[in-house]
Amino acid sequence: MVSTHPSKHMTYHDVSEALAQSGCCMCRLAGSAVRRYLESLLWEFVNDPGVREELRAARGFCREHSWQVQAMGSPLGVAILWRDLLTQEVVELQRPGAELKRRRAAPQRKCPACAQRDEAEQRFLETLLEHLEAGGLRSEYTDSSGLCLPHLGMALRSAPPQAYRFLVEAESEKLNRLLGDLSEIVRKNDYRFREEPWGAERDAWVRATGKLKGEKADT
Repeated sequence: MVSTHPSKHMTYHDVSEALAQSGCCMCRLAGSAVRRYLESLLWEFVNDPGVREELRAARGFCREHSWQVQAMGSPLGVAILWRDLLTQEVVELQRPGAELKRRRAAPQRKCPACAQRDEAEQRFLETLLEHLEAGGLRSEYTDSSGLCLPHLGMALRSAPPQAYRFLVEAESEKLNRLLGDLSEIVRKNDYRFREEPWGAERDAWVRATGKLKGEKADT
């Protein structure tokens, strides 16, 4: 008899561990994948011809990931990469007007770090949905911060029926609790209640930012 339960491979354990931490588990997992990629590039592959060509084709990283690279504290690695990209820009600016305008219209490739993030998001979301559909990871999800709204949207677009219903119910409860905490912040800032001690609602305004827009990238 074939088992109806999906296998618990390494990606499953990564998702399970991420659910046990605060914030959106998908932001955490995708962010970790990007950080590992950028660290590997900065410390091992800045002189790799293939890496250089990929970056040139994308005209470097997007703004978000460019500043993430800069914040990683590798002046030599950043200088090597940025020198290569700026040298390319100097050459580009010498091209005839029509050709220059055409070539500046759009990069040939997307930001390599964004590509790493998108691949990781797809892989981890598929694992989460597969196990939620089969009934696994539900208690872990219920006890977790859940997904930020951008990742929830991604999940719902591809979720099978049981996982879809579970996510809608679970996130409705989480959002209502968060709304209650935000209301407590508003209430306790009223002069009549300012002497009341702060509880779990204290950081709700920070949690709400992560819920609405996704967690801030770690550097």
